[in-house]
Amino acid sequence: MRRKNFYIARIDKEIEKETKEQNKSEDQKFRPEPFVSTISGYNVKDKPSFPYIKWNNRGLQYEGLRDRRKISEDERKKIYGTEYYEFAPILKPMIDGEPVGSNRANDDEEWAGESAGREEAPEIDDEYDFLKDAVSSRAKVPEFKPRADEPAPEEIYSSPGKKDPLANSVASRPKPRKYERPPLSILKRGEKSPFPDYGHVIIQKDIIDRTLRDFKIGGRVVEYTKGPSVTQFEIKLDPGVKVERVKNISRNLQMSLEGKSIRIEAPIPGKSTIGIEVPNQVREKVCFGDLIAEPGFLNDGNPLNVVLGIDIGGNFVNLDIVSMPHALIAGTTGSGKSVCIHSIINSILYKANPEEVKLILIDPKLIEFASYEDIPHLATPVINDPKLATVALKWAVEEMESRYELFRSYKRRDFQTYNELAKEDPRVSPLPYIIIIIDELADLMFVAASSVEEYIQRLAQKARAAGIHLIMATQRPSTDVIKGTIKANIQTRIAFAVNSQVDSMTILDKSGADKLLGQGDMLYSDGVNETRVQGSFISLDEITDVTDYIKARHDPDFMFSSDDLKQKMQREEETAVDPTDDEYFTVIARDVVENDNASINRIQKAYGIGFNRAQSIMMGLEELGIVSEGVAGRPRRVLVTIEELEGILNEWK
Repeated sequence: MRRKNFYIARIDKEIEKETKEQNKSEDQKFRPEPFVSTISGYNVKDKPSFPYIKWNNRGLQYEGLRDRRKISEDERKKIYGTEYYEFAPILKPMIDGEPVGSNRANDDEEWAGESAGREEAPEIDDEYDFLKDAVSSRAKVPEFKPRADEPAPEEIYSSPGKKDPLANSVASRPKPRKYERPPLSILKRGEKSPFPDYGHVIIQKDIIDRTLRDFKIGGRVVEYTKGPSVTQFEIKLDPGVKVERVKNISRNLQMSLEGKSIRIEAPIPGKSTIGIEVPNQVREKVCFGDLIAEPGFLNDGNPLNVVLGIDIGGNFVNLDIVSMPHALIAGTTGSGKSVCIHSIINSILYKANPEEVKLILIDPKLIEFASYEDIPHLATPVINDPKLATVALKWAVEEMESRYELFRSYKRRDFQTYNELAKEDPRVSPLPYIIIIIDELADLMFVAASSVEEYIQRLAQKARAAGIHLIMATQRPSTDVIKGTIKANIQTRIAFAVNSQVDSMTILDKSGADKLLGQGDMLYSDGVNETRVQGSFISLDEITDVTDYIKARHDPDFMFSSDDLKQKMQREEETAVDPTDDEYFTVIARDVVENDNASINRIQKAYGIGFNRAQSIMMGLEELGIVSEGVAGRPRRVLVTIEELEGILNEWK
């Protein structure tokens, strides 16, 4: 029988290669689908994300990378015996036998002999046991004082990790120099009689009652309140008696009381009585020093809460510029308008640091603000040129826009929230309040009415949230100075004595200022209520003493100089556009002459252009003699015919 050969089964290399490729293709074909989340679907992050650096979480954005928990300050204190991490780098040199602060490179030979004869330290199983043993003997450890040639030890964590990149870049903000406010002893105080005389008040009360009876008006005086300048008598009318009957006999009451003027408030807001305000025979002076010396006022923490005066009831009246936020002051010469402005400025000098509040003082009359030159609260030297004042107002508009961009970058909505952030974060620089005070608005309107009106309108609309406030004063309360666009955005108005009821209507939109007595007697309106106030008085000598005291201890700190304003004005004049180059110039010139109407408003509506552009074209027509000069309250006249206009345009081209 023939024996069969025995073969061992084996896999050929080519077959093995084909099998691997086949399996590989099958794996790719039947590869399982990626994970699908029930919440996010396929949008599952493949990369870890770490939180942004926020306040009070410095270093926590790398917690996900640590292999061991970070040791807290309390744990460090328990482990090392002190909260200062500089103690940790000393432990290993101590075990190795290296003296603290020594230079190993210079002492190798000396320590080589001692190290050879020293017993080898046992192996440490637990790091914390080693640290505890080391801490237990910390009393024997000498104080660590690094050598001058050795670098300071770096911060040690329980596990390696990146240091906060902002830790070394944050520098503490330098503290401003302490402001030394003037002493209150510089200011004068008023003298009040301990026994006031009310005899003439009783006589005036009887005269009012008798006059009402003479005209058969049912009513009588039920109460009176004596103020510094006037006394208010409250009349209670009988049922069915009209209030207008008392108003109709105002001249008779004034003649019977032998008063300079009387003012009837019918009715008194919040009461069921009519008020008749009669001048006092002897007026009391309200001194600025008495009002500013009140501890509750001087230390209220609001640098822009300023002194105004005393009302009829003897209550102190203050003006909060922040909540105001802009004010319009008007009154004739000698009415107390300028003294009121001085009270506001000196209140700021007593309450605010130069870093908190900056003033821009515009004084076209050259004399009102001369005492405030070189005080540290000024943002720029006192401005006397109306043209420079216009440039300063434009700077304020640009500063307002710049501040809004800054607030947006820090996710803050207004001036207060931004400065709160600056208190918490030393990297954020705080901003000062900017108070713009114009002593005579009429002079600015005369030089550049359109530009001044535009800048004031923009500031009045938006500057409050940027920490910029306007206080404007004028002794010409006419409609060509106090225009409707300005009044619409200024709710706080202070009216001193004016010459006519029309001027009172221009300021307050009602009569009453024409009945005031002058010398600080004012009507203060916050847009809701109207209060009669006797303004505080501060003399020129007191102002000089206060400013001299401040200037002797603090140097000026301007935000921009007068030269900066002059250079800015020169650049604007050089880059000014010639109105005759406007594409609408010749078209509008023919339109004006053909229709005999040189109205800027009509040009704006007809051609869809802005006020500034229309006014610029009108000024070009005036320069060529086509229309007359602009006069307040009167329309421009067309001076040429259409034939003469064509000749002017041909000659001009």
